[in-house]
This record gives sequence, structure tokens and C-alpha cells, in this order.
Amino acid sequence: MPKSRPSAIFQPATLPTSPDLDFDFLVIGSGFAGSLIATILQTQGRRVAIVDRTSHPRFAIGESSTPAASLILSSLAEQYDLAWLKPFAKYGTWKEAYPKITTGRKRGFNYFHHEAGNQFQPQADHANELLAAASDSDELSDTQWLRADLDSFFFKKACEVGIEAFENSEVTSLARRTNGWTVDLASTKESTATAPQLFAGFLIDASGAGQVLARHLNVRDDTAKLATNSRAMFGHVTGLPEWSASLEQSHPGSTFDHPFNADHAAQHHILEEGWLWSLRFDNDVTSVGLVLDNRTAERSATIFEPNEFFWIINRYPGLCAAFSQTTFTAPSDKPVQTQRLQRLSSEIAGEGWAMLPHTAGFIDPLHSTGIAHSLAGVEALAEILVSESDRPDRGTPRQLLQEYQSTVRDELTLVDQLVAGCYDAIAACSFKKFTAFTMCYFAAATTWERRRLANTGDRRKWTSKDPMMPRPALLCSDVAKFREAVINLRGRMPSETDDSFESLCKDTLTLFNHVGLFEPPIPNMYGGTALPDDTEHPASHIKSRTSE
Repeated sequence: MPKSRPSAIFQPATLPTSPDLDFDFLVIGSGFAGSLIATILQTQGRRVAIVDRTSHPRFAIGESSTPAASLILSSLAEQYDLAWLKPFAKYGTWKEAYPKITTGRKRGFNYFHHEAGNQFQPQADHANELLAAASDSDELSDTQWLRADLDSFFFKKACEVGIEAFENSEVTSLARRTNGWTVDLASTKESTATAPQLFAGFLIDASGAGQVLARHLNVRDDTAKLATNSRAMFGHVTGLPEWSASLEQSHPGSTFDHPFNADHAAQHHILEEGWLWSLRFDNDVTSVGLVLDNRTAERSATIFEPNEFFWIINRYPGLCAAFSQTTFTAPSDKPVQTQRLQRLSSEIAGEGWAMLPHTAGFIDPLHSTGIAHSLAGVEALAEILVSESDRPDRGTPRQLLQEYQSTVRDELTLVDQLVAGCYDAIAACSFKKFTAFTMCYFAAATTWERRRLANTGDRRKWTSKDPMMPRPALLCSDVAKFREAVINLRGRMPSETDDSFESLCKDTLTLFNHVGLFEPPIPNMYGGTALPDDTEHPASHIKSRTSE
């Protein structure tokens, strides 16, 4: 096999011409998830190649991490002896180990409700604000990922362990072989190199929206089955003032009881048309995105016009003032506009192939589920692909891949309901219903964290040695009672008043409320929802799919 190129990140690899190209695994897509699973497989003695239609560094979104992602990162680092990986789990260790890889603090989630034509007015009871902590300090904080930096670094690490990289290349055809696949590549740039034909035993699609395998294997598109229907306009800006500082300037003392600085978090501005995200990095760059509910935005005649982003922002005086000082810098000097964000494949894995979750489907960035879901997929799929063949308790590869497919599908379906219900509340112009239904997400996230930690004495590492303690599916999607609760609450929302819906949510989520949701000491200010530092919160009453 040709020698790999450890410096490919800085000196993009050209297409090799050697006929001796034979791999156990071919990973399509070199973002952080594709590079990470390639690294794991290669370090476990497999022969791995990565193909990507572009090269690094490059702009990408999906930048806001969560406690779930931190737990999985730490576990992967320990399980596969990847010492370089673990510092990325927390802001403090990241900054110490990798100060040149841009990040930002994410102490939690916050939401600010705006009314068109009116200045934002903080209220004493925080009726138009919601803040929920995910960590107790900056040192232990989750992170914002500047993906151009982080993806490049992960790809470099993959190259350093010996994977063969085919950048600026795309898959043009696939054909099944007796023991795998024949894969034809073509260069996406002018090149004198001969495009190779690769032979691989198993294909992993980490191409995200590219959905390479879905196209080549004619996998049915199930997007129409999703309830969420949103689109986005996004990019990186410089010069955006801090929201907390602006509030203090216009309303002195209005942030004194916030559990954390609202700019050190995933910031959501809830609007009539949808919502705006703001993710601040440690330089002057801020990721911003306007996500619109297509049902609501269809009332506007400005859809897809070049200045739609600013047309909407200018309806909200506080945001208008802030964005008057900004400049779009990436990926261009104006926001990217998308069609519908959602996608869902009818098949996620099959004989000799599998998709990572972010390729199999995508719902919406509202709850920052993307990074954690991608990492959960890396963890689950890597375990299947490197597992010992003499483990009779594990099932056949076909069974394991079908279980993986079912789990990913259930996770995407639950996220769809969690997000769609929030958009229902926005469409109903009720921030109180929005905050109440958002508690479904926080109940799911905090319950999952405790289930994960309760599975082992080592609170950071999940282990599958005990078959009675299966890995919990992300956001409790494997818990029938929780799935039913979310669907029921979303269905009941239109017929309930603001107050009755809040009471209904509180009662319905009792079994999953470990952190005092609905009863914070200060209204809508949750400082006690951070990831626990111990395992004092077992979740023995929650049943997994295997015991339903």
C-alpha cells in the first residue's frame, strides 16, 4: 500500500497512482467525525482510506458542543488510547493543550424573546428570557468549535496514523465485489494524476449533506416524514457587540442574576419568523444564523431575496443596532442561504456499508444536537467494526448494523419532535409555551447524562462489558415513556393555555426531571442543570429498548 502523507493537511495529497490500493474501510468525508472514525479504525490495525471532494481548511457549521459530546469524546479518548483527543472535551483543557485551535466557551443555553418593532425590554420575572447552565465554570465549560480549525486538526491526526487520504476527489461509481466494493474516484480539480480505482471491504459515509451512498445506492429519501420544516441563512461575522454588555448598557442591573454570561453560551434570539443563533469564539469572530420556520416565513413576500437576512433582522431594533456594526467574513461577505435543512434516509446501514448520523439525517440546529449525535455514531459504529468476532453475546454483524440503524433512526425522529414542538410554540407567538416545551429537551439531555454516568463507576467512560447495561440512546430516544410524553405534549399544545401547558409539561416530565426544571429559585434562570461531577443520580427506573 502506498505510503500515507502525514502532512496532507498543509500539503494536500494528490491522487496516488499505485495499483496496490486495498483497504478494509473507506470513509467518505473528512470532517471531524469521518476523520475520527478513520483514526480509530486505523489505530486498531485496520487499513483505512478517506476520500473527500474538497480539502482543508474549509468553512463548516455545526459548531456548538454539549455535555453529551464531552462525555463521548472523553470515552473515545480512553477506550482507543487517543491522548490527543481528550483535551477537546472541556474549554479549560482545550485552551491549555491547543491554544492555536480556535474555540469559545459554552456555559449553557440562553433564549431571548423579541417582538417585531419593539426594543427588547428585560423583565423582573425574566418572562422573555431563559438561561440554562450546562457547566459550573469556564474551566469545565463545553465549547464552540471553529470547524475550519478543528476539522483540519482531526484530519491531520488521521493522516499521521497512516490513513491514505484522497482529497479533492469524489466517488463517481460503486460496484459490489464478493468481499466488498470497487470504488471509482475522479478529481474535482484539474490534475494530471490518474484517478484510481479503490477496493474496500466496508464503506462509511461521513459526507453529511452530500449523502454519497444514498445517491449511489438509490436509498429512498424519507424527509417528507419529518415534522420540522426550516431553512437558514448563516455565516461568520466580526464586530458583533456582546448581548450582555448591550443589555447592561441599556438596562443597568438586568443581568446580575443570570447564572452565566449570556455571550459565553449558545445564544438564541426567538423571533416571530423563527430564531437567530449567536456563537462567539475567542477571537472577534461570531457564528450567526437565522433559522426560519417555513410555515411562518411563507407569510412574507421576501423569501429568498438577497437581503432577506437583514430585512428580518431590521424588524427587531435591538438586533438591528447590533448587526449595524458587523461584517460578514466567511464563507463570503454575505450570508449563505439554504433550502429546507431537513433530510432523512430510509436506510442508514446495510451489508458492507453504513452512514454516520449526520449523513443519515439532519433536523435543525435549535438544540445543538449535531456534534453529540455524530460522536455517538462514531462510538457505536466503531465498536461494531472493531469488535471481537468471538463475542457470542453481541450478535452477527448484520444484526448489529440493523440495531445501529434503528437507534440512529429513533434518535433523529425524537429530535424532530423536540424541535418541531418548539417551532409550534413560536408560530403560536407564545414564549411561555416555548420555554415549557424546551424543558423536554433539557429533561432528555440531563437524564441521558445520568444514565450514561450510572452505567459505570468511571463516570467519564461507558463500557459494554455488562450486557445488562446497554449504551443509552441519545436523548433517551430508547425510552418509550419519554418518546410518548414528547409526542403527547406536542399534540396537546394548541388546545392548552400558556399556564395549563406549563403545568402539563411539568407533570408529564416528572420521571425525567432530575435538576429542578419548572422550579428554579429565580424564574427562568437555571443554574443547577450542569453535568454532575458524580454518579449520585442513577436512572434505574428508566428502561432501555432491550427491556421494553
